[in-house]
Amino acid sequence: MPPSQERTVRLSVVILVLNGKDALIETLDSIRSIADEIIVIDAGAKDGSREAALRRGATLIDHTWQDSFAMARNHGLSQVTGDWVLWLDVGEILTEDDACQLRTYIDQGPDKNNAWMMLVKVPVRPAAVSAEQVGQIRLVPNLPKIRFSGRVREDLILSLEAQRINVEGLPWAIHRGVREHDHTYKTHRARRDLRLARRQIEELGPAARWLLCIGESLQILGEYEQAAESFRQAVELSEKGSPEMLEAYYGLLTALEADPRGREIQLSVCLAALGVFPLDAQLLCAMGGYLQAQQRLDLAAQSYETAFQHGRVNPLTWHIDEVHEIAAVCLSLALQGLNQRKKACRWLEEACAKFPDSNRLRRALLELSVKLGRCDKALGLLDSEVEDSLQVDLLRDVVRGACLASQKDWTAAKGFLLKAYQAGCADVLCLRWLCLTLFSLGETEAVRPILAQWRMLVPADTDAAKMVEKFSRAPASEEFMPRNRTSQNPQNFQHPTSRLHPSAS
Repeated sequence: MPPSQERTVRLSVVILVLNGKDALIETLDSIRSIADEIIVIDAGAKDGSREAALRRGATLIDHTWQDSFAMARNHGLSQVTGDWVLWLDVGEILTEDDACQLRTYIDQGPDKNNAWMMLVKVPVRPAAVSAEQVGQIRLVPNLPKIRFSGRVREDLILSLEAQRINVEGLPWAIHRGVREHDHTYKTHRARRDLRLARRQIEELGPAARWLLCIGESLQILGEYEQAAESFRQAVELSEKGSPEMLEAYYGLLTALEADPRGREIQLSVCLAALGVFPLDAQLLCAMGGYLQAQQRLDLAAQSYETAFQHGRVNPLTWHIDEVHEIAAVCLSLALQGLNQRKKACRWLEEACAKFPDSNRLRRALLELSVKLGRCDKALGLLDSEVEDSLQVDLLRDVVRGACLASQKDWTAAKGFLLKAYQAGCADVLCLRWLCLTLFSLGETEAVRPILAQWRMLVPADTDAAKMVEKFSRAPASEEFMPRNRTSQNPQNFQHPTSRLHPSAS
């Protein structure tokens, strides 16, 4: 990479900070090598963020906070000297490889008639189905009339449209950190943004944009009924078929989780949403989950199948990563519930062929192959999934034992499974089948510590919860036979809620 002074196209990285020194340092360190100019807008940080920015060579711009993210960002824009502006929030980073590729792209001189969208990714929440992501406009040409609007959920859309600047997509991602799931941080941000959104409505009147912010904030604060009402209003005020309407439906479905009558209402809301967005992959998966909860497995399977084969994702709304792979696994579970295990296996094989790098799908197919007693198939999948040779040897014993257990050859199964467990294997596949095997052999006391380990490793695993519930009063039976479990629970498919754009502390 040439030194900054030799570059003909200059990149300015701009970061707004209220607080969050440690997260700011991570952001600065991830882009120092590609930025010709780093501007940090200090809107009142009191935690050492100013000093951290200066130590890393950033230009510090003071801004008196006026309850407006747009005003703060526009103040920073007025100080930019580069040809292109990359916006990052505190705690957001680029991987080293993505940063290098982005810099190479900038050096080629992108078309200044375009602004560029990048995927913003949030790590997986505890017990969640998958990571979440959204497309946001983050790279823009430095032109005087490009400005943000909005006290909160600020964006550049109006000014880009006025300047007839197109929005295109870039393949590189921006990653947020685990503080996105920190309760204290989220609560602080929700209270602040709730106040800003309500003030915006007082000034300009109700609009879906601000109601989405209010609904999200109330939901974080545990005010689910009020949140649901805000999302309902957002649906009514949104343009039909718009990303805002889709986001409002997502938020409403999530808020209704807290309603005792939630399932029936969710089903009705989801049907209404699918009337507008018939091929939305997340809505189809949610519908499958609601139907599966009602034991309408045939209809649930149809919904999952449509999501897998034809489902679409709107990049402008927060969406679950790997949603098509998740749909395939959920389809497999529904088919297994219909005693169509071979068909479930065929769907997983098709999905693995379509997404050959998906560990989720390979694992699901491996576990189903075990349940069907297809030992050679399961061992082949195991070899392609695990690289550590010692771990492979242990898991080979687990697969052999689990396949024997699936055929109810409990004594032979115990030998393989116990050997792997005593050698240190704590894979869920081992714990699950060893629990079932020992339970079936009447060795209930031996089950207890293994079951406790299983529950600690995967707290949301319903198979473990079922075994605990029935442990002292039911004989081993098909009721305990492990299902093709993965991290997702299709009967409680969670949408990403409508997230806020700014993540300045």
